[in-house]
Amino acid sequence: MIETILNIVFMILMIYLAMGFVFAMAFLMKGISIVDEGTKGSTNGFKIIILPGVIVFWPFLLNKWKRSLKDKK
Repeated sequence: MIETILNIVFMILMIYLAMGFVFAMAFLMKGISIVDEGTKGSTNGFKIIILPGVIVFWPFLLNKWKRSLKDKK
């Protein structure tokens, strides 16, 4: 019983992180400069440093990216 619950929680966590990784690739290539103009021309080293945070906080960054796109229209 407990093992099944832990497996479900683990699978949910892995799906969340996988979605975060996919989002992070797009965000670091295009979205980061839209959300924060101070990051234009940032190095790959900077992007690698912030990658774990982008993966974890992807729902918040997605929302911010959407709002930034809406504000620019």
